[in-house]
Amino acid sequence: MTQRSATVTEAARGLWARDAVDVGAPEEVIAAAERICVQLHAGLVRWVGTEGYRALLHRVLELARAEHPVLSRLTCNGSDEQEIAAAVRAHGAAEVTAGMVALVATLIDLLSRIVGEEMAVELVNQAVARLPWQRTAGTAPSG
Repeated sequence: MTQRSATVTEAARGLWARDAVDVGAPEEVIAAAERICVQLHAGLVRWVGTEGYRALLHRVLELARAEHPVLSRLTCNGSDEQEIAAAVRAHGAAEVTAGMVALVATLIDLLSRIVGEEMAVELVNQAVARLPWQRTAGTAPSG
């Protein structure tokens, strides 16, 4: 199991909790996971660039998948809705939730090695908060 600080873990849980996702409602978990992936991509690309984001996410997913195989098909590039839905059907909403929290915590942890923990938490919080997205069936985020 990966050791992370309590701050990193709580920040990741807090990001997930912002959506007040009911883990018993698979469609809410799917929507929240997709929204977080879209927002992370859009928000962090502006700071680290497209290639930097790809490299960062490649490492994040590699580490998070070791503990959460439910993430095996996710790319977190903003077009994962079908993969997330398949993971929820195969593994359950609770497992996908745990995987997404681990993904965000791992992302914050890796960023914290570069810019410090406080700044990493702030960057990820801003990335996720920067695109308010009211999900409507069949629509993608605008921005």
